[in-house]
Amino acid sequence: MDYLSLCLICKDENDYLPEWLDYHILMGVDRFYIYDNESRVSLRESLKDYIDRSWVVVVDITGRAMQLSAYDHCLQNFGGNTFWMGFIDTDEFLVPKTTFDLKELLKEYEGFGGLAVSSIFFGSNGNQSRPAAGQIASYTSCVHEAFKEYEFVKSIVQPAQTLMPNSPHDFIYKKDAYCVNEGFLRVDGQRFPIKTEKIQLNHYYCRSEDEIDLKVRRGRGAMNAAWPRRRFDVINFLATYEELSILQKLDQHFQKANLDSSVLLTDPRHTRLLENMSALTRFRYASELEIALPVTAENFRAEFSNMAVLRDQIQTALDKKDLHEAKRLMLLRLQMVPQIIILYSDLSSCLLDLGEPAAAWQMLSRAWQISPNNYVILGGMAFYFLRVKNFTMAESTCRLLLELAPHDMVALGMLTHSLLGQERFEEAIRIGTPVVELSAQVGELPDRMGVFLVKKMADYLLEKKDYQGAVSLWESGVKCQPDDLNALLELIQAMLLAGDRSGTLKYLVRAQVLAPRNEIVLNLSKQANVIDH
Repeated sequence: MDYLSLCLICKDENDYLPEWLDYHILMGVDRFYIYDNESRVSLRESLKDYIDRSWVVVVDITGRAMQLSAYDHCLQNFGGNTFWMGFIDTDEFLVPKTTFDLKELLKEYEGFGGLAVSSIFFGSNGNQSRPAAGQIASYTSCVHEAFKEYEFVKSIVQPAQTLMPNSPHDFIYKKDAYCVNEGFLRVDGQRFPIKTEKIQLNHYYCRSEDEIDLKVRRGRGAMNAAWPRRRFDVINFLATYEELSILQKLDQHFQKANLDSSVLLTDPRHTRLLENMSALTRFRYASELEIALPVTAENFRAEFSNMAVLRDQIQTALDKKDLHEAKRLMLLRLQMVPQIIILYSDLSSCLLDLGEPAAAWQMLSRAWQISPNNYVILGGMAFYFLRVKNFTMAESTCRLLLELAPHDMVALGMLTHSLLGQERFEEAIRIGTPVVELSAQVGELPDRMGVFLVKKMADYLLEKKDYQGAVSLWESGVKCQPDDLNALLELIQAMLLAGDRSGTLKYLVRAQVLAPRNEIVLNLSKQANVIDH
C-alpha cells in the first residue's frame, strides 16, 4: 500500500507534467493518478516513461467541468491503495518547509481526516512567453500574505476517512473525521486563514503573459465560465515579494545527492534545476500496483452525483433569490451530511434574509456544539450580530475571529461596521480606512460592504467639515463599486464641498455616461458650472 499519492485532472498540460512529476517524486510522493481530459496529445504517449516505471496511472475522462467527478472517481477506485491522497493542479507544487519530504510531515497528521494546505500565489515575473527553465525556477515573486486569496486551501486527505469532494479545495469527511491546517486548527470549507510555517502550496497562477491571454480566451473548465483578466492583473501588480522556499528545499536534495546546486539561488532561471531533478528521478521506479486499473472514468457514483446536483440547486436558488427554496434544499442537504459545518453558517444567513433570526441563531448554536471556536462559525456569528444590531457582541466576535486571521479583510470590515454601530467613529475610521482603500485595489470585500462602510465614515467626516477626508474615502468607495451611481454622486458632492472643481468635472463626465438624464446629475452639473454639450 502506498503512503502518499496525488490526483489531478488536466488538459493539454503535457509539457508541464515532467517538471511537476519529478519535483513531487523528490518530495516523497509514491504514485500519481492523472485524469486526461481530452488532451490533443494523449498523456499515455507523453508520460510513457513514467507509466512504464509505475509512477503514473492515466485515466481518460471526457466532458467539461469534470474536476470533482474525477476526484470522486479517484477516491473510489484508487483510495484503497494509499493512506494519503492529495488533490492539486499542474501549476501547484507542495513545499514541505520543516521536513525533508512530504511523508515525514504527514505523519504528524495521521489522527485527522485531512490536511488543508495554504496557497501562495505567484505572478508572471516579467515572462512574456513560456520560459524554458520551467515553473519553479521562473516564477519567484509572490503576493504578500495579507492577500485574501491566500485563504484558499488545497487538501491532502485520508481516503479511508473521506466521503467525497465538496469543491476543488475541500472534501466531505465521514462522521467524527475532519480536516485541520498545519497548526491543528479545524478547517471547514475551502477558505481558511493562511499558515505556512510547515508547508505551503506554490500556485503559479499567472504563468507567462502569453499563457494568461490564452487562458482568458479559452475560459475555465466549467460551462461558459470565463477567467476575469483583472484577477491576473491584480496578482501581477501585487506579486513583488521574493519567495525561494521551494528552491531552498530542492537545494537540500541536490546537495545530498552531490549534484551541483550553486546555480539555483544565484541564477534560478537556469535549466540546471530541471536537469538535476530529472537526473535524480529518471532511474527510480515506483512499486508495482496490484489493483485493477480503469482506463476511462465513467459510471460515477449516484451518491456523489446526487450531492453535486443538490449543491448546484442551492446555488441556483440563491442566485434567483428564491430564499424559501434555498432554505428547503439546505435543510435537505444538512440532513444528508450534518457534519459539514459551513452548511450551518450558510443556512443561518439565508434564515436571516427570510426574517427568521431565532432559527438562524439555532443553526449557529448547533454548529458551535459540534465545533466550538470554529473559524467559519465565528464569521457566521459576527454577521448574525450585525444583522440583529447587537454591535457590542459583533465587535467581540470579530476580535475573536481576528485572533485566528489578523489580515482577514471581511472580519476587519465587520469590525469597522460594529464600531460604527456603537458610534465609535474615530476608531472605526482608523481601522476601516485602510480596509476600504485596499479593497478598492483588489476587490476583497463582499459586494456593497465597502460602499456601506465608506458612506458611514464619510458622513461623519462631512459633519466635522473634513471634506478632503470624505473625498478620499469616496474615491475608494467608487473604486469598490465603479458602476454605482449613488457612490459616484456622493463623491462629486464631497468634491464640491472640498472645492475640487477639476475632480468634480472628471467624475461628472462618468456620471453623465451612467445616467445622462438623471436629475441629480443635471443639478450637480449646474453647480459645477458645467456646460452640457
